[in-house]
Amino acid sequence: MHLRKFAVAIALGVTLTGCAQPEPASVTPPDRSAVEAQISAAPPSPVAPAQPEWIELRSAESQTYMSSTVNPDGLYRDSSQVLNPVDERPAWWAESGLPGTDTEQTVVVVGHNYSTRDAPFRSLGVAQVGDIVVVRTATGTLEYGVESVGPLPKGSLLADNDLRAQVPGRLILANCDVRNGEPTGDNFFVVAQLAG
Repeated sequence: MHLRKFAVAIALGVTLTGCAQPEPASVTPPDRSAVEAQISAAPPSPVAPAQPEWIELRSAESQTYMSSTVNPDGLYRDSSQVLNPVDERPAWWAESGLPGTDTEQTVVVVGHNYSTRDAPFRSLGVAQVGDIVVVRTATGTLEYGVESVGPLPKGSLLADNDLRAQVPGRLILANCDVRNGEPTGDNFFVVAQLAG
């Protein structure tokens, strides 16, 4: 499934903000270099729905290239329909589903991507189809297989399109898209499905 088909009928909706920074600086582009994993593999078992505590991106070969805590405060859109995480950590969108083996709703985690400083979700830009997203909650660990990656116009999270549909076991990661050191008018999405 390619993200471009979701671009149909994009309407004004939730956008991620705070991603462009005016101060000049040089930030190394994200890559897939190995980092230390903080989540141990767990045997498959039912995981009750719970807020995410930690998130990792891994290659298809299980090499971890992004590992981060998740902000413990659920994120809500503000009065201007904006999602703006309070710090560099990814944040679970509290209006979406809770990750768990029997969750019927799509789970959404958003984070910043700056043009002049580092943040964990900068790594979304190097995610590939076939990668693995590992989410740890207080009730267990879940693995999701990445099915699509790419940019979509800001506002897509609440637009009238397939991206907004409630799909059991689906996880969406999103940030502000930054290319060649410059912010674009898009958000970058990673769409994954619960494994097993």
